[in-house]
Parts: sequence; structure tokens; C-alpha cells
Amino acid sequence: MLVPVGNIRVGEFIAALPGDWALHCHKSHHTMNAMGHGVPNLIGVDQAGAEERIRKLLPGYMAMGRDGMAEHAAHTAMGHMPLPENTLPMMMGEGPFGPVEMGGMFTIVKIRADLASGDYRDPGWYEHPPGTVAWKASDAELKRLLS
Repeated sequence: MLVPVGNIRVGEFIAALPGDWALHCHKSHHTMNAMGHGVPNLIGVDQAGAEERIRKLLPGYMAMGRDGMAEHAAHTAMGHMPLPENTLPMMMGEGPFGPVEMGGMFTIVKIRADLASGDYRDPGWYEHPPGTVAWKASDAELKRLLS
């Protein structure tokens, strides 16, 4: 659904699955900037050497980060990098699994069985049932789980 700047659209859905659900935009012009999907995912890649070489051609260049965009926004929060004028920070707080990034580019819809129609209180972060959340397993855990 395309929603032009300064407009709204109303969408209906059945809130049958409890949880915290992110609704995120993917407007076509976003692929021409930081959301370019033709760019390889560099999460986990140490870009330090490449970043230094690129800076020789593009002074001030900064890679998006080894662990995602949160570390990029942390530079702003710590005062290492000023935001351009008329720009909101990409960080909008901490969630249960770390920073909530991309500020105004998505919204979190919180669906709970105990929220009645018209109840707009914040129920807090969703409490996942035991055994339903993924984790980064160590080599030893993987060997144990796969044996």
C-alpha cells in the first residue's frame, strides 16, 4: 500500500497472533539509499580495512556497521557524529533483544490476548513462551544439540 507523504491510509487485519510485530515501509525510492537491496549483507564482516581504503576516495565514509545499524546510530548518541540538519536519529530506544532501530521508518504493533478493543495502554514487551526464541549457539552447544 503506497501512502504519500502527509497522508494516511487505514488498514484492517485480524490480530490473532500475540506478539510485537514491526510494520516497515519499503517504498521504491528507499532502495536508492541505505535500504538498497542489491548491496550484500555485511553483518558480521570486519570492514575496518575496506573502510579506511574507501575513505581515501570518499572522506568521511562510514560503513553501516559490523553488527547492524545500531552501532552506526550509537556514534550519533555518543556525540562522535552529528546528524544532518532536519534528520531524526535512527535509534528509538531499547527493546528486549537490543536497540530498536530505524526510528520513524517502522512502527511496532503490540498484540495481546488481554487487550480489549479501545485499550491503548502499553502492555510492555511481549513475553515469549519458553523455547520459542532463537539464540546464538556456541560450537559446543551445536555439537551437543546435533549429536
